[in-house]
Amino acid sequence: MSQFFGLFRYEFKISIRRQGVWIAYSLVFLFFGLAMFTPSHEGPTDIFSSNLIWQEAGETVYLFNMLMPLVGGILAADRMQRDIHLGVRELQTSAPLSHSIYIFGKYVGVLLSLLLPMFLWVTAIGIFAIASGQTSPIFIGAMLIAFLSITVPSFAFVIAFSLACPLVMPLRVYQILFTGYWFWGNFLNPQVFPTVSHTLLNSSGIYALQGFFHGTISQTKEAPHTLLEAWLNILTLGLCVTIALFALDRYLAWQSKKA
Repeated sequence: MSQFFGLFRYEFKISIRRQGVWIAYSLVFLFFGLAMFTPSHEGPTDIFSSNLIWQEAGETVYLFNMLMPLVGGILAADRMQRDIHLGVRELQTSAPLSHSIYIFGKYVGVLLSLLLPMFLWVTAIGIFAIASGQTSPIFIGAMLIAFLSITVPSFAFVIAFSLACPLVMPLRVYQILFTGYWFWGNFLNPQVFPTVSHTLLNSSGIYALQGFFHGTISQTKEAPHTLLEAWLNILTLGLCVTIALFALDRYLAWQSKKA
């Protein structure tokens, strides 16, 4: 357990201190922030005027979740490769550290470091909405629950594959393919182009938005997703995360034997 926490703290500190993380997140936050708060021709925009607090919270979080997991996946793609290229992995293999602890510690450290900026932004929006008198204090709690049910599963899914896949393909190739996947697999209409966006493999958070919060943004089919479908979607993404991390563990074990 001490090995896990030591590796987790190290990876979290390294990742959270990267300037690229904060620059990339800030640009996306700025883009959505301007879109949300820029006054219209009719006057100031009152974006929290809905009486449906839970729906408003879910839609606000989902709006940011349309791009933030993409940014997080791209930023996480070099974390495994970095250890190999710098020779750190060789030092780790010489220590009494199992592949599973190494993978899980790195995964959790990277995941939490990339979730933190999003969490801070969601909290700031909730505090602003309450302080400006646009909604009740319940809103910030609803925002945090939306963050847990919409954002966390999406990030958990993309970070797992962003750690594993670049070990078997060039980093830039993966980042390009992942960018294409994010829009193809989550937002394209299956009636227009073959895609998995209408299946439980959709990782954008639309199932949780519609099933838990009755949101109306970006509906991928005529009938909104149900509560059961939302839970099945989260379980499916969790299963995919488990498979990706297990495959990564087996790949590292094979590499060790090969060496």
